[in-house]
Amino acid sequence: MACILGFLVAGVSYLAFVTHATPFQAGYPSVLSEEARAVFGTGTIGNVLFYLVQIASAAILYTGANTSFNGFPFLASFVAEDRLLPRQLTKRGHRLVFSNGIIVLTVVSVLLLVVTGGSVNALVPFYAIGVFTGFVMAGYGMTKHHLGAREPGWQWPLAINLGAGILATIVVGIFAVAKFTEGAWLVVVAFPVLVYILMRLNCEYRAEASVLEKLRHSAPLESQYAHRKVFLMVGSIDLAVLEALRYARGLRASELTAVHFMIDDVYAQRLRQRWEHFGIKAKLEIIDCPDRRITHAAQRLVVQALEEENTGVTVLLPRRSYAPFLGRLLHDRTADRIARVVSRIPHAVATIVPFDVQAQIRQTFPELPEERITRKVERLRERMAGEEDRVENGQESHERAPAAIPIEALIPGQRATVEGRVLSMETTGSSPRTRYRATITTKAANLSSSFTDRWHSR
Repeated sequence: MACILGFLVAGVSYLAFVTHATPFQAGYPSVLSEEARAVFGTGTIGNVLFYLVQIASAAILYTGANTSFNGFPFLASFVAEDRLLPRQLTKRGHRLVFSNGIIVLTVVSVLLLVVTGGSVNALVPFYAIGVFTGFVMAGYGMTKHHLGAREPGWQWPLAINLGAGILATIVVGIFAVAKFTEGAWLVVVAFPVLVYILMRLNCEYRAEASVLEKLRHSAPLESQYAHRKVFLMVGSIDLAVLEALRYARGLRASELTAVHFMIDDVYAQRLRQRWEHFGIKAKLEIIDCPDRRITHAAQRLVVQALEEENTGVTVLLPRRSYAPFLGRLLHDRTADRIARVVSRIPHAVATIVPFDVQAQIRQTFPELPEERITRKVERLRERMAGEEDRVENGQESHERAPAAIPIEALIPGQRATVEGRVLSMETTGSSPRTRYRATITTKAANLSSSFTDRWHSR
């Protein structure tokens, strides 16, 4: 492909030299249209062939643009799987396409159009250098492959790919020099920078994997602590704290302590009085925090608790969930900051216990203007995602197999072919006596089936 395109470019360049086609400053007529007019003439057949060339050129450009949105998301997902791009590019959306890759390509394309003003002369260097750089890598890559594999008849493919690589390299050099001041410099500078960034991303992913996958070299240890201390962070007494306290009691800790970091002594005294007023049996400890650095105070508390031998610490952090936009504007994220600090300490775990305040507001004050706007936005999103939701919930409509019957129509003792979605798969035991238990579901009923690793139904 690179070789054919290279020869086509050489042919177009030769025709431009022979016909003395000169580009216009306005961009129209293009050099290609000038060459087509000079070659085909102005007769009836010449006009037909001229317009066929223009239509074919437009179709090629359209296909090229569409190919980017089809190919780039897949290519980006492959590179991301090799830990050279962010892992988000491997995620598929509701329609089983790589949505994040499409979004990234769209944003970059729009930025290029806005920055260049949609000028063809400004965009051609980006396109040409990007495309032919890919041809250069493909040609030399296949050359290396043929030199290493040396399959039967490898000399001829080697010559073709090496020639394509050399020709594409010449084209890239010409564009880099001729169009350097017109935008090609950005590609020349950005390419090595991007390669460096990708290499650093790969190093970061490898460092993360080396830490998280240590169990490959040694069996995982399920250690049991002799003492399990649980600290419940309390800023006020409300439903969020009570729900977190209920969760804390279910942990069966050897020591449960509610902790309040005192910044205002008057407020702390009122908190203690309310704690006693409601008769909460958990111990409340008020710790002075004169420097107002709550995260550092939480870190010191956990470190001191871990000084006791064979002790594990769990820090529970009630977090109130508010509206997506107003919540971030009107409330801080203290729980997240404390969790980030505590999670860095060995043998300490930070657990965030969420409480949905927004749902309670919606039930209690449904007529607030903010709630009406939020409901309208949510209904719009539900209509837009209605088809995907139906598919996810197993309500998609499709033709039933001729021999299949609904799960709800099964009769005990009768052999039948059932049809539905596999909701869950449970595995117990080990090979060769591994047993599987699958739950198949439809909108009306569920069916559980167990079988061995030989796929013999019981």
